Amino acid sequence: MLFGKKIKIEGVKFTETRYGENPHQKGAFYKEPENKDSLAIQRFKKLQGKEISFNNFFDVNGALLILSFLGGERPTCVIIKHSNPCGAAYGKDAGEAFYRAWYLGDSLAAFGGIIFINRSVNKKLAELMLKNKFFEILAAPKIRKEAQTVFSKRKNLIILTNPSLRNPKLEKEFDFKKIRGGFLVQEPDLKKITAEDLEIKTKKNPTRKQIQDLLFAWKICKASRSNAIVLVRGETLISSGVGQQDRKRCCELAIFKSGKRAKNTVAASDGFFPFPDGPEVLIKAGVKAIIQPGGSIRDKETIELCNRYKIPMVITNVRCFKH
Repeated sequence: MLFGKKIKIEGVKFTETRYGENPHQKGAFYKEPENKDSLAIQRFKKLQGKEISFNNFFDVNGALLILSFLGGERPTCVIIKHSNPCGAAYGKDAGEAFYRAWYLGDSLAAFGGIIFINRSVNKKLAELMLKNKFFEILAAPKIRKEAQTVFSKRKNLIILTNPSLRNPKLEKEFDFKKIRGGFLVQEPDLKKITAEDLEIKTKKNPTRKQIQDLLFAWKICKASRSNAIVLVRGETLISSGVGQQDRKRCCELAIFKSGKRAKNTVAASDGFFPFPDGPEVLIKAGVKAIIQPGGSIRDKETIELCNRYKIPMVITNVRCFKH
């Protein structure tokens, strides 16, 4: 049986946090005594910086999730703000990945966020990171000594290292959420979507490059708070509209944040489009392909809209909500 009759949750206090979600609240991090995950938060080494806050710990966990979705085969940088990715990109090296994530993504939202990168940080990259930028946390597999010297100029900047970030893996244990009176428990979302899983519903097929971007956008959606609409170009997050109560406004927010950069992007939606109005907002702004779960009673109308604009739409038949 997947879920037994009883669940035992045990924690040992690892550290108290700087404060809770707000400064008037107290907080602490309790580690699982039997946890052997090499990427468990308690296994990160802190090189410098102020005391870690409750929100910092939560965002670190969110950054680990998205970095694990994107994998370790290629140099990758992700930037998290309020548990949502606002920058994410592959690159030929760590420097390019960071440059694309920060400068091509939502740099306004990135201010005060946290940066995770899956390659070593050298002096040149450290100097680029600190140039006219403010972020609270940087985590990497390794920070080279000359880079540490650069970062030491900002004593409050939290620097974390963990060699396992070089090839991050998804956590396979149950996901717990505390609610009043008990716990909600579910399996982790380990469902992988590949090009072979995509169902093309429109007359026009996506190009190979568009498929790469669509799959990248889908991974960003999985790590974003629902409802979520994500715009991607060149396997780089351009903008997103997340946490809205209706999908059309998610589309409008993603377009508003990207501006003219929405042109020639692809879009991902973590849930189906209940009406074709959201996709029309995207298409009119310059989106050239869309990925979504499908399953709405109005899917036919949305597909007809895409055909009218000669835009490919692919269906995953899988939803990826993250509440």
